[in-house]
Amino acid sequence: MQEPGRLTSLSNFYTPLYAPLLLRDGLNASTWPEDSLPACALAATTHFLRHNAPRPAVIQLQPLDIADAFYPAMRNALITAGYAVDSYFCFGNWTLPCRGLRFADYFARRPSALQNTMHRARKKLERAGAWKIDIHTQSGESLGAAITAFETIYQRSWKPSEAFPDFVRRLCALAAQRGWLRLGVLSLNGVALASQIWLVDQGKAAIFKLAYDPDAARYSPGSLLTAALMEYVLEHDAVDEIDYLSGDDPYKQDWMSHRRERHGLIAFDLAMPRGLFAAARHYGGKELRIWRTGRTA
Repeated sequence: MQEPGRLTSLSNFYTPLYAPLLLRDGLNASTWPEDSLPACALAATTHFLRHNAPRPAVIQLQPLDIADAFYPAMRNALITAGYAVDSYFCFGNWTLPCRGLRFADYFARRPSALQNTMHRARKKLERAGAWKIDIHTQSGESLGAAITAFETIYQRSWKPSEAFPDFVRRLCALAAQRGWLRLGVLSLNGVALASQIWLVDQGKAAIFKLAYDPDAARYSPGSLLTAALMEYVLEHDAVDEIDYLSGDDPYKQDWMSHRRERHGLIAFDLAMPRGLFAAARHYGGKELRIWRTGRTA
């Protein structure tokens, strides 16, 4: 319970995907028959929530993969239990399936505009001075300095202030201990211009955070660093998939090949005043947004 009367998924500001841990062995399936163990477990859970105190007036789960079996099974279970259920878009998710892919072959398939940008950027950096890319993977003094460099660049970048900066620092430290961290920093004449945090585990590379100094945009440091990390995870880690996690930023299409969507489910118990009020706000707000979109189209 996040607040009285409301049950939410165990997810937070950074969560790219939510699914029940106990059912993860069945998450690769596209459907679950109604009499399957996972479907029956969801039906029993939602029935219990609907008919036993303390009853949640609102249930909200996000972000979910609409392509796996949990999404329709959970929606059906909530409806069968008596909830009013709606779904909503959370964000797009760009990925690159890459099992056995070598970096040279990967880069040869990138848009010519991106390849030309990289070529020009390298020449500009070489004329500007000594530049290098460091990829940090382990704990130590250099990691602390690299995290500080990331924080400094992030504060100077075009992005909004980091919501939970201490979380990012602690995550990097933990990831380094576990062998997950790939923290890249591009520097020119000893000054960090771009930094990215990637996490690698179980054959998957997740691009968690990235930023560059806008004053150095002419050098395309972000693109050069992305290419270096791509090469590292393809050649050294031999990952099966690279995932940009959340967001439909246009530049991601240059690096990835597939797009998925993450959606949320929200369910209301209309027999409870709190649930009825929340449903009225939700559906009323949805209709208002549709009306406003039509007015401005």
